[in-house]
Amino acid sequence: MCVSVLRGGFLGNDELQDRAAPSSATLTFLDSPSEVASLIRCFDWSATPLGRIEHWPQSLKTITGFLLRSPVPIVLLWGLDGVMIYNDAYSVFAGGRHPRLLGSKVREGWPEIADFNDNVMRVGLAGGTLAYKDQELTLHRTGAPEQVWMNLDYSPVLDESDRPAGVIAVVAETTARVLADRRIAAEQQRQRHLLGQMPGFAAVLTGRGGGRCRRGCRRRGRQRPRG
Repeated sequence: MCVSVLRGGFLGNDELQDRAAPSSATLTFLDSPSEVASLIRCFDWSATPLGRIEHWPQSLKTITGFLLRSPVPIVLLWGLDGVMIYNDAYSVFAGGRHPRLLGSKVREGWPEIADFNDNVMRVGLAGGTLAYKDQELTLHRTGAPEQVWMNLDYSPVLDESDRPAGVIAVVAETTARVLADRRIAAEQQRQRHLLGQMPGFAAVLTGRGGGRCRRGCRRRGRQRPRG
């Protein structure tokens, strides 16, 4: 069953029957065995700034076909509003925000980081690139705020006139690694603190315990060093 995804929910075939279906020849860029490709095919794009899918420029079709076939999380932000098109891997990253993110404007789809994405769109549509390593953001993927860390790479996407028409983002969440690194660092700091409370033990471990033999030397049959 073909469904159309709207921010308010899904529409079934009965509600779609009055809409003229686009020719399959115009949708070959969606020939991908992915869930999101099926959603894009049935989405009511006429309700977005992108317009009917059969009227999309070739540049938009090409980049969409590319990202749908990528195994890494990628999202396309098209036009001044940054209308979102993404792949299966990104849908996993989006969590509870999928599938309502599809076709939404990025500043509205992720309102908690609207300022961050506003800068992304401004730089990308001006032809610039951005790269962030372990960027910390607070997202509401499941209805509650959560701290996440990500590697983010943004690049402009050119249209038929070689002008930036959108921004493509490659997203790699690093939350698990960042938290693991922090736990390791905290444990190392704890151990250093404990050793600091035991200076004699720390001296033995670091090799700084050498020095003069005291009273027990003679009793063990060794000569007490002079000097």
